[in-house]
Amino acid sequence: MGHNGIINYEVDIQDNKIEDLKILKHSETSGIFNQVIDKLKHNIIEEQSFNVDTISGATVMTQALLKSADQAVNDADITVTPTPKKKAVAKTEHYKTDVLIIGGGEAGLVAGCRALAQGQTVTLVEKNGYLGGATILNGSNVVGTGSKVAAQIFDNNHDTPEMLAQDVARESLETNYPALTDLMVKNIGPAIDFISDFADLHYQKAQTQTAEHSINRQIELPSASSFEFIQKVSKAFAAAGGQILLDTRVESLTFNRNHQVNGVIAAQHKTTVKIKARSVVLATGGHGASKPMRGAESEGIDYYGPMTSTGDAYQFNKEIDLQTHDLGWYKIYPHGVEVEPGVAKLTTYASKLATDMGSIYVNTKGERIVNESNVYTAFRNAILKQADKVAYLIMDERTWKKFYDLLILHDFTAPEIKKFFDQKDQRPVFAKGDLKTIAAAAGIDEARLAQTLSDYQGYVKDGHDREFGRDPKFLHAYEGDTYYVVEQRDRFATTLGGYSADAKSLQLLTSKNAPVANYFGAGEVIGGANGHDSMPSMMNTWGISSGYVAGAAASENAKVQENAGDDEANIVAIVGTNASKSYNRKLLYAMKDLFDTQVNFEISEIKDLPLFNEDDLDNEPEAVKQLAAKIEAADGVVIGVPEYDHAVPAALKSAIEWLSCAEHPFKDKLVMIVGTSLGIQGTVRAQMNLRQILDAPGVDAQVMPGNEFMLPQAGTKFDEADHLNDDGSEHFLKQCFSHFLDSLPTTTAKAPVTNK
Repeated sequence: MGHNGIINYEVDIQDNKIEDLKILKHSETSGIFNQVIDKLKHNIIEEQSFNVDTISGATVMTQALLKSADQAVNDADITVTPTPKKKAVAKTEHYKTDVLIIGGGEAGLVAGCRALAQGQTVTLVEKNGYLGGATILNGSNVVGTGSKVAAQIFDNNHDTPEMLAQDVARESLETNYPALTDLMVKNIGPAIDFISDFADLHYQKAQTQTAEHSINRQIELPSASSFEFIQKVSKAFAAAGGQILLDTRVESLTFNRNHQVNGVIAAQHKTTVKIKARSVVLATGGHGASKPMRGAESEGIDYYGPMTSTGDAYQFNKEIDLQTHDLGWYKIYPHGVEVEPGVAKLTTYASKLATDMGSIYVNTKGERIVNESNVYTAFRNAILKQADKVAYLIMDERTWKKFYDLLILHDFTAPEIKKFFDQKDQRPVFAKGDLKTIAAAAGIDEARLAQTLSDYQGYVKDGHDREFGRDPKFLHAYEGDTYYVVEQRDRFATTLGGYSADAKSLQLLTSKNAPVANYFGAGEVIGGANGHDSMPSMMNTWGISSGYVAGAAASENAKVQENAGDDEANIVAIVGTNASKSYNRKLLYAMKDLFDTQVNFEISEIKDLPLFNEDDLDNEPEAVKQLAAKIEAADGVVIGVPEYDHAVPAALKSAIEWLSCAEHPFKDKLVMIVGTSLGIQGTVRAQMNLRQILDAPGVDAQVMPGNEFMLPQAGTKFDEADHLNDDGSEHFLKQCFSHFLDSLPTTTAKAPVTNK
């Protein structure tokens, strides 16, 4: 049992070895399943085991496959020997890029492609094990207003951005943010032309041109599926040099010494991923699956979007106090069946066919509630007006058969539907029988329902719906005495509010309306362009156009940063011993892990320096020259000093002698001293000794006063990944290093970059 229904598959075993996992039939979302299954199969075969990691974002489905496959192999009395694998050890990986994209949906991919096209290096991180985000559940329909693509498709239909903006404002009842709407309608044309060329997309006229649009302007890909868009755009992104990191969940932002955003820290299984970037684009999607973020306005409205739309960004952005607006706006549709509390599956295709064949909608009073041939917003609003926010679709047997076929075609299974009929007095309501039976099953007033149906049959006979003015071509008589009733609820997948952004560059704004340097937004997480209700095709329109704009703005910001020069402090850390094993080396690497998001932290060794010999001054060793050059270029120096016989090691003393005789790189250089030892004094005497040496004529360093960091009992203070495991010591080290940074020369710091 997968997420949407039964998955039929077979595991091929040859000589007690797993050869293949073949999928025979499934009802999962294809765009997700097709990306996930090959990765899962590869892991199973490579590790010869079903005890492998599930795929993020598809946990239910992949866990079900793994458990059932393992059970099947055990039931067949087959023993498979797992491939021995190394124990996973926590580690940290470092990346550096011009533009970082957070989120691998439609907006994030378009932003990444735009930045690549403008010559930037781009890294994209996605928390799921697949790309597409909420887009993967949509069709590919979008508007092409102002594009060359649309001009060819519609033979110059005279559509304009101004006309599109007027439609958006009208349909959203003027709740849209005009400046953001303007950005969307003026950029969707260039964006469609750009991404079509970049990813070899071939748009055509959409089969459905919905009434909400005042002119035919909707286009779609040949498959009509967003998976085609995601697949082709991600392939083009990678081919152009873009880097994609899946299963990589952002946990926090990082900041430079001026407290400007300069990257993220993310988790990738047991690996910590640190990425530095000149520009960051937030394209994480919405928060519909996060019940704590939804207010009373969403009660009675079921969710049918990806369960991974949990609003993660609202957690890792807390430190910078971003401005939000209208978080209670949702794109609400009718035609939903509640398959579990608060969660729906859509029945749009089946429900639309049923009403085309003459079916009606009633409430618990047995009264019709809407013109069933009206636009979807009319259905939605009619259901919202009901006290229980539920409507019931009443159909005859001939209609049910067609309705059933479309349910099976779109995400439902036969056993699932049978269960709905079998479970009496539970949601969702599916019932069959005479009027009395279905009315009782749904809790509908039987007498009023009978009168409503009688009235409707009269309207059909007269060819005129006196109650709601339904189009006569959809007035069809009920046949026979057997009726079916199916519950219908409003549902949503997309949130329409979110973070606020500058309406020209999509640079994110704080609650005080100040732009956040180096930080941009795109897609669903930025709300407002479509107001409280988006027309069909307009969520894809916003995703593509906002990604196009944000990618260009992030690229330009990265160029400005590069031209201004690196504003991060360069710190050289010196391992104060030539020993191959040293807790002080561990301490410096722990510092690098803690502080390399704020500064460039380079660790240098002295183990290759020869013993100081004054006779060799005229033939200075190359290793000495190289170390001296690093110190000379650095903004500050950190020295990790062990303690040997109440003093510094001879190797460190010798290194400083080279660097105070043949070279003088320490002159006026700010130095921070740290040290750790197995004893309880943490190199206190060695640090005092080192301060004296650094103060000597010819060295002339500036040693940080009053910031001695001494770590005692080193053998118990590091974990298996060589990170500090003592919170108190780590806190004090951060405090000392912060004072050190504050004391560095300010000439390296640059003013924040703000895009106008």
